[in-house]
Amino acid sequence: MLKAQEVNRSAMAKMTDRADSIAVSIADPAEKRIVDKFSVRGAPMPLVLAVAPTGAPTRAFPKQFEEAQFQQAFVSPGTAKCMKAIMDRHLLLICVQNGKTQFNQEAMQGVEAFKADPQYAKVTEVVTLNPADKAERSFLKDLEVDPQTTTAVTLLVTPPGAPIATFEGAVTKEQIAAKLAAAQSGCCPGGKCGPGGCCPK
Repeated sequence: MLKAQEVNRSAMAKMTDRADSIAVSIADPAEKRIVDKFSVRGAPMPLVLAVAPTGAPTRAFPKQFEEAQFQQAFVSPGTAKCMKAIMDRHLLLICVQNGKTQFNQEAMQGVEAFKADPQYAKVTEVVTLNPADKAERSFLKDLEVDPQTTTAVTLLVTPPGAPIATFEGAVTKEQIAAKLAAAQSGCCPGGKCGPGGCCPK
């Protein structure tokens, strides 16, 4: 425990411009709310939990950890927003576009129409990413989106966080809803399922 505290203290001293640190005792009844929020009561201790400004946990370092590992806890703004949406168990529409991509308006019209539908409004989050933003490059790679794309790309993501559909260019509310319904039923339109029953992109 002492070594872990020393590692944490040393790391935090070097990151005062980027992060704050607080100590929480899971045995303290006064800390029950935060312990329950992050579901860490049964986690191996000591534990360092990194939380983004959005409130989403980004990394967990249990028991033995090294100072260098803490750098892995920092994620891009877009990643943090998406992680928060997934933590809240919301549907997520990631809109990858900028001033150089085509069909931006046509893609956003479909996204906004879907988000405005009373059936989805309260459980859907929209996050816009600029493909030219170097800070988001690693995240775009994880999403399998080319940062050099010349066309707007829209991804539909459901908890626990895997994209279930990718749309290039214009997209309609009906197309998004159809992909969501297909994923929920485990079968694609026309009865053609992908490996493991998943709907292919």
